[in-house]
Amino acid sequence: MSENNAVKLPEVIVFAGPNGSGKTTITGMAKTVGEYINADDIKRTTLCTDIEAAQKAEELREKMISEKRDFTFETVLSTDRNLLLLKKAKEQGYFVRCIYVLTANADINVARVSARQAIGGHGVPEDKIRSRYSKALALIPQLVEVCDILHVYDNTKEPFRIFKKRKDVYFHWVNKYWDFEKISDLTGINEYEN
Repeated sequence: MSENNAVKLPEVIVFAGPNGSGKTTITGMAKTVGEYINADDIKRTTLCTDIEAAQKAEELREKMISEKRDFTFETVLSTDRNLLLLKKAKEQGYFVRCIYVLTANADINVARVSARQAIGGHGVPEDKIRSRYSKALALIPQLVEVCDILHVYDNTKEPFRIFKKRKDVYFHWVNKYWDFEKISDLTGINEYEN
C-alpha cells in the first residue's frame, strides 16, 4: 500500500508529455500499477494502424475505469481526450498520479524523434511534434487540478524534477532551462512550499 494512497483507492498512473520528451525511458525506471496500456505496444503486437491502436487503448482504459481496476498508460496528452478520462477516473474515486516529461523546447523533441526513427523506432511528422508540444504544455494547468500526485520532469539533458504536486501542496525546483516564472506559467501555480 502506497503512503500516498493510504486508503488504497483504485489508481491510475499516467506518463505524459510531448513526443520525443523521453516518456518511454522514464517509464522504464518508474512504478506502474495494474495493466500497462500503450497504443504503440498495441500497434506493434497486433500489427494494426495507429488509429486502430489508439482506439483499442482508449477502450481498454475505459474498461479499467468501469471495472475500477488499477492501470497505467502513456500519452502525449496534446488533446483533452485523456485529460477528460483522468477527470472521469477522479470522479469515480480513482487516485490519479502523473509523471510528466518535457524538454525546454520543441527543437529538442524533433531531433530526438528523428534520431529514434533513424534506428528503427516510430517516427512522427515534424509539424505534429511542434503543434503537439505547444498543445501538451498548454494542458498542464488542468492536469495539475486533476492529479493527486504530479511530478514534472525537464528531460532536456537528463531528468530533473522542476515541479511536484502532492495533494494540495506544490513544490518547484529551477534549473538553467526553467526558472520560477516559466514553471509558474507552465503549471498555473504561483505559490510553493519551497
